[in-house]
Amino acid sequence: MRPVLWGLLGFVACLPLAFVLMIIAAARYPAMDAFTLNLPASVRTAVAELALRNAGYGKDSAKGTDRAIKLDPESADAWSRRCHGYFDNTKYDQAACRRAIALDPSTWNYNGLGTAQEQAKDYCAAEDAYTSAIRTSSNDATSLRNMARAALRCGHVGASVAGFEVAESLDAKSAEDPEEDDDIKIDLLSDREYLAVAYDKTNQSAKATAVCNKAHPDWKACNCELTDAAVKCSNAPAISAPRK
Repeated sequence: MRPVLWGLLGFVACLPLAFVLMIIAAARYPAMDAFTLNLPASVRTAVAELALRNAGYGKDSAKGTDRAIKLDPESADAWSRRCHGYFDNTKYDQAACRRAIALDPSTWNYNGLGTAQEQAKDYCAAEDAYTSAIRTSSNDATSLRNMARAALRCGHVGASVAGFEVAESLDAKSAEDPEEDDDIKIDLLSDREYLAVAYDKTNQSAKATAVCNKAHPDWKACNCELTDAAVKCSNAPAISAPRK
């Protein structure tokens, strides 16, 4: 009788280990997906999370991320990755972003939706998405900058000025920290160049010149214009339109 009891005890003790090994194997081998899809939802979620971790980031992670969604359609992380172009940051997916927001209405996902809408040149919708991102954040210069940029192209110049002013103030303060990386300086430059355009469009030429000179202090003159893709600044005075 004792050998039987010891055998049962050993079997029970090994069950957790066997369960963990099964999850690891299911996450590693896509050939097991047909089997995994018939398991309870909690198990599929665990396998999907591990598969997503193994997928990594960037455009090469697309296959693994889509597999995680197949295993767990409620995976907020997987939908967020698809929203942001699998973190490749080149092509955002509006439908995926909306799904990600439904599962996780975060600043990150709202900014992803806004970027997708900007890429589609739907600037007013992008402004709304970025505004939602601001509401879910606290003093987030990135969301403010994004909203202001979209608002400028949407024609809401007043909102653009307000957004860029706050973003510029936050980034200027961060840029004073010697431990900050160089990206903050790039963001601050962008703030000031866009703000120069926004001021000019609201007939605040003195402020436009002042902030443009802050962006490019080594230039003798500074003028910024809005292009199809971004803002173009030059070391030359603005050319006034001829009077009729």
